[in-house]
Amino acid sequence: MIALRRVALGFPVSWSHRRPYSLPAVGTPGKGPYFLDWFPGNGVYGEDFIGAARDADGVLLYGSRLYHPIRIAQFALHRFNRWHATAESEAKSDFLAQAKWLRDHQDHLGRYRFPFPWSKYGAEAGWISAMAQGEAISVLLRAHALEPANNYGDAALRAVRPFFIHCGSGGVAWRSGPDLFFEEVANQHAPHILNGCIFALWGVWELWRRSEDHRLERIISNCVDTLRKWLPRFDTGWWTCYSLLHSGGDQRHVATLKYHQFHIAQMRVLARMFDQSCFEEAAARWADYIERPTCRIRVLLAALRSIPERALGRDTIAGGAHT
Repeated sequence: MIALRRVALGFPVSWSHRRPYSLPAVGTPGKGPYFLDWFPGNGVYGEDFIGAARDADGVLLYGSRLYHPIRIAQFALHRFNRWHATAESEAKSDFLAQAKWLRDHQDHLGRYRFPFPWSKYGAEAGWISAMAQGEAISVLLRAHALEPANNYGDAALRAVRPFFIHCGSGGVAWRSGPDLFFEEVANQHAPHILNGCIFALWGVWELWRRSEDHRLERIISNCVDTLRKWLPRFDTGWWTCYSLLHSGGDQRHVATLKYHQFHIAQMRVLARMFDQSCFEEAAARWADYIERPTCRIRVLLAALRSIPERALGRDTIAGGAHT
């Protein structure tokens, strides 16, 4: 069943699938709804939040006993959006339970360690992630707005420290000349995963808007410039790439429909966040790919080529579908 779902994730089961998003509001960084949301169910495009195991404090578990910092942060943001929309007390409690875990489980440099490997990217247990750091910042800022006396703000400031350290030296920032990319898998292989970099960037941006720290402003500007310059590298001319890795036969790492839609929504948010028309143009172009029969055929062919890798679980974190 798990192998079948891995394979199914690679195929567009509905071309009408869309990813909900919210554009940044003026004056409320780190307080209002998060920019994207996740589907909580167990379908191909869901995140398996519903019915997932939790610990005694209500913190989401990965499998039956592991803690997955990215999933915890995303579940927190999903429940925050639910609370913001409905004032549902259970959603607020769920959000704060995840926020407390993120506050209390940083190492001495503010990092979140993953207790399992991700073999596809050569990441051994203990790896770190810019995506986890950035999404945690977004969670902690919202928790600070709700409970300012509970040290969430200090935890958010600690979580940004790895963004100033190269990913080969214990941080999450990849640098080459003027280029700066926030690595979802921050190891020496630097896969350059697009959605992970953007989620990370949003957290840093929200913290900068709250703190006006000029050091944050500089790395944000560097990362945005890099994303703008690298957009063609993530664009095949008929779809987007999940990362800049290549697999057997020099095949590009083509995104699934789920992540293609993430990319489109993220571009629209970036366009508003940084007033950059190139991101809106990319979103429109990538949305148009979905409507073109020739593009759909190429996506299906790419999905067919990925079947062996997905069936063997080489595109997963510890057995869970991810890409």
